[in-house]
Amino acid sequence: MNKHLTYISIAILICIITLIGLPLNLMPPDAALYGSIAKTMHLNNDYINLYSLGKDWLDKPHLPFWLTAVSFKIFGISNFAYKLPAVLTFLFGVWVTFKFTEENYNRKTAILATIILSTSLHSVISNFDVRAEPYLTGFIIAGLYWLYKYVKTKKFKNLLLGSLFCALAVMTKGIFALIPIIAALGGHLLVHKKWKEILNPMWLIGILLITLFITPELYALYQQFDMHPEKIVFGKTNVSGIRFFLWDSQFGRFFNTGPIKGRGDVFFFLHTILWAFLPWAILFYIASFLKIKRNFKKVQPQEEFYSIFATITTLVIFSLSKFQLAHYTNIVFPFMAILTADFIVQLSTKYQKSIKTYKVSQWFLISIVFIAITLISIFLQPKFNPLFILVAIACIATIYVIQKERNDTIHKIFLYSSVSFCLLYGFMLTHFYPTLFKYQGGVNAAKYANTALSGQKIHFIDNGTHNFGFEFYLNSTIKRVKKEDLKNKPEAIFYANSKDLELLDTIKIRYTILNDFDFYRITKLKGKFVNHKSRPETLRKKYLIKLN
Repeated sequence: MNKHLTYISIAILICIITLIGLPLNLMPPDAALYGSIAKTMHLNNDYINLYSLGKDWLDKPHLPFWLTAVSFKIFGISNFAYKLPAVLTFLFGVWVTFKFTEENYNRKTAILATIILSTSLHSVISNFDVRAEPYLTGFIIAGLYWLYKYVKTKKFKNLLLGSLFCALAVMTKGIFALIPIIAALGGHLLVHKKWKEILNPMWLIGILLITLFITPELYALYQQFDMHPEKIVFGKTNVSGIRFFLWDSQFGRFFNTGPIKGRGDVFFFLHTILWAFLPWAILFYIASFLKIKRNFKKVQPQEEFYSIFATITTLVIFSLSKFQLAHYTNIVFPFMAILTADFIVQLSTKYQKSIKTYKVSQWFLISIVFIAITLISIFLQPKFNPLFILVAIACIATIYVIQKERNDTIHKIFLYSSVSFCLLYGFMLTHFYPTLFKYQGGVNAAKYANTALSGQKIHFIDNGTHNFGFEFYLNSTIKRVKKEDLKNKPEAIFYANSKDLELLDTIKIRYTILNDFDFYRITKLKGKFVNHKSRPETLRKKYLIKLN
């Protein structure tokens, strides 16, 4: 049997999982927020200004919204069109990870690294619940790869490409997106004592190129905010969009001095990786420790240190920050995947003492997959989705191919881990999340309004609450009404929550409930909601009402 058939089978399986996730609903608040901003950009044909809830929005840079709006223009407004640019960027990052790993290790390690990156839990989640991370994953590893190529070849085109992808990363999240790239380059060159490379004046050209490439972002921010000091943003006037982009959004958050503040736990990422990088997290920790250990006393000249410096430096800096979210780890997943793949490849030669740990940890995680599917089926009680049969058949076929090929035990366990977690992802995307979507009150209310109330204006009570899911999925126009103007809106249709109804009752405005919708914040799951028996106790209501 063809030696590469196993990898082809796993690639097909990963593609099936990715395709299943593309048409699924966006999840409020974040994905639906970003979708609604891009939707407004597309409908207004305005690629300069970012708006949310009808107001100027200053938080994230423009690039993901530009790419999404272009996708909407080509394919129309849909879940698929929203996610497609991000998923394609992630897949590009997978290819670049392969190229970088192959050039620094070997083809086998490169293949394993791409499988690890593609099958990590939070990679799959981020390609389904799309935010900025798939873009960052692709742009950051690409930026490093072409700058590494520049160090190796001294060709200007590599410096140009590396600077371009660095700029794309900056226009996705801000200048902190450069941390993994700078740490990787600086750490590797420092360990190998490449002083001439570190002091190469061409790096100044690279900085100038990055600055040049981010000018579209600076121009857009200047047009929307710096030219209009009268605008009220974060409750203040004279807010500079450029200052926010270059400082408050990044350093302000790190030092917790910016307009958006957070809370942090120095051990957050240490335990987050344990689940976000499943099923490879334990192996990643072992791989990182062993790489540092074998080079601690004497650096091995053939080794690359881009990956270890990119990973550890980024995680340490983020751990010291007050802003810590699980998806922040995604940007160093390519580097974590490379370290883990290298460890697995060397298990049979350098690290035979770790083989038992490897087997026990991976078989334990494989068993967890089937336990998780069973428990979710019992407690969640999802409606059966025939698409899962396709995933199961693809998994069985891949296992058959694995069995037929002459793989050693270490490699077989790696492949079984990949396939078993693909089975879990298939189950989550066909059963777990579709069941949760029944309780996206805003999304379901918008879809109802699109048919039952087609063409009619829908109103919000302008009280500062957000309705991102409703806004993204609603086809008709939305009008926000202040509390004092409610009495002047007879026969108007409103999307409302329980507090809005209490307000109407208090000011004695009559209304008729046209329909109500179950609501739960599905991005913050709790056991009581997952359990179908106790779920009704956790639900709230969203309403479509008509004022009398």
